[in-house]
Amino acid sequence: MELTGRRTDGYHRIATLFAKIALFDELEFAVLSNSGRVHLEIKNLTGRPLGNGPENLILRAAEAFRKTFRISRGLRIHLTKRIPMGAGLGGGSSNAGTTLESLAKLFHLPSDSKIQGKLKRLAGNLGADVPLFLEPGSFFTACGIGDDLHPFSVPRGTPWLVLVYPEVCVSTAEVYRLCRLPAREATLTSLSNLHKLRKNLGLGTSISHWSGLLFNRLEDVVFLTHPVVRQVKDALFSCGVYGALMSGSGSCVFGLVRTRDEGERVLQFVAGQNLKTFLVPFLHKP
Repeated sequence: MELTGRRTDGYHRIATLFAKIALFDELEFAVLSNSGRVHLEIKNLTGRPLGNGPENLILRAAEAFRKTFRISRGLRIHLTKRIPMGAGLGGGSSNAGTTLESLAKLFHLPSDSKIQGKLKRLAGNLGADVPLFLEPGSFFTACGIGDDLHPFSVPRGTPWLVLVYPEVCVSTAEVYRLCRLPAREATLTSLSNLHKLRKNLGLGTSISHWSGLLFNRLEDVVFLTHPVVRQVKDALFSCGVYGALMSGSGSCVFGLVRTRDEGERVLQFVAGQNLKTFLVPFLHKP
């Protein structure tokens, strides 16, 4: 991920690659019989506090949906939270996008372009990467503030990911505030590497051909403010992964392995170090 500029409203323009993975929270929705409020119940498996007040993205998405489509009936939403918070894995954004999409189905809204346009506008108002989770595909390059999405196909047989969460919560806003824009030459190199990465993934080439193209400009800040994230990345390389990178604005780091068995062996090395770990494949949606 590279920073390519800054807008007048303070948002950074980026160039990046998004990939959906098989790590999920669970959401259940029920329509209440009379008009009323949205009630959010949370089963939190992350070990970190998670509020269910009006700042919660799920509640914000539900209330925005009800206001836009004039829904008066109340809702009960149950969240089982597994994706770590402040990890750069898009857990909150995916839940917001899923809420919009699920409520559209629950209230039998037509899936025409007008409704889809309203849903995408709602998503964009909730967060720059929420629109990603209204899209059916799995792999995208993105520019703008992350909302200008370009899907591409990747053949099956992609690597597995060892995710390591070092139990620190990173503020995305603070990371962007501290990050400096790179020189033009560095940006051009990053954009060229991003193009090569997309091409290699699309062709299904071996991981050894493209793992060296992985890059995240936000590591510059996070490694200074949260040194444990750099330590995790170094530890993954020492365990023999083919490539490792901080996910988004951190603090989670992923390491790429060819097979699930290789991933299990890496997990054995990092087990017992007070780190939350996951072994997951990429999703392959049509």
